[in-house]
Amino acid sequence: MTTTTISYQGSRIRLRGAMLNLTDMWQAADRPPNRRPSDWLVLEETGRFRTHAGTHRNDANDLFAPNAGLAGICHLDSDGLVATVRGNQGGTWAHWQLALTYARYLSPPFHLWCNTVLRAAMQRPGEAPAVGDDPLRAHLNQQFQRLHRRLDILDVLDRHAADLMFLTLSAQDLVLGTRRKFSGLSQETILRTVAAEPYGGQCPCCGDAPVLTEAGRPVAGAEFDHFFHRGLNRPEYGWLICAACHGDLTHGGYLMHFSRLPRFRAFQALVLAQRRRGRMRHVGAAE
Repeated sequence: MTTTTISYQGSRIRLRGAMLNLTDMWQAADRPPNRRPSDWLVLEETGRFRTHAGTHRNDANDLFAPNAGLAGICHLDSDGLVATVRGNQGGTWAHWQLALTYARYLSPPFHLWCNTVLRAAMQRPGEAPAVGDDPLRAHLNQQFQRLHRRLDILDVLDRHAADLMFLTLSAQDLVLGTRRKFSGLSQETILRTVAAEPYGGQCPCCGDAPVLTEAGRPVAGAEFDHFFHRGLNRPEYGWLICAACHGDLTHGGYLMHFSRLPRFRAFQALVLAQRRRGRMRHVGAAE
């Protein structure tokens, strides 16, 4: 009977027929102190399990028959569940029913792995992974594949969002019609927002070019830009940007708008905060 070797996080675990190497399992589980196979085999709970197993030797096609088939056995327990082996196949071996109970004693993560990967390898010995083909790597590869599929879905959603923005801008063009200038009050709200942090007078679209003079007025070439549509002229629908950014948004189409949307949303939120502070100052002055 051949010996099959599988790997748990780089550590080998040998199995042969219905027998598993408990010594390998202990080493694969980071050698927890006081949990060696010899420590576990003398526990009262382990003894109760073996006694119960011995009364069901004829169940499930006599799975508990002593079938270690191991050369160099120096001791085989009377119940046939545990064998001590010398040589290259050395260590303490146990029937898989007993070995899985030992896995639970070692650690919950290792027990879960044994209940899935190790048991499956015993049922399909010809397909068992060799040393180095760690099941953990296979699991991570599977998770990365799922992540890639999710990212593909997000990419599709982004493209749909850009298409929806195109439809929105087209509908606004039909409904809103001609350009409406920002009022003086709206312009002052936008100017206060550009002058404040985090912009400090720099273009809120690119962050590179100044759009305010030291006196807090628009520099030459800076534009009050209608981000969504030229017919929407409330302060939260526009911003003051440099000439280069205004040219990009004017001639770049809806995809350019879509790429700058997060920056405009951030500016828009600050404009709304400016408007709330302005209303509070007005109420305070009236009182």
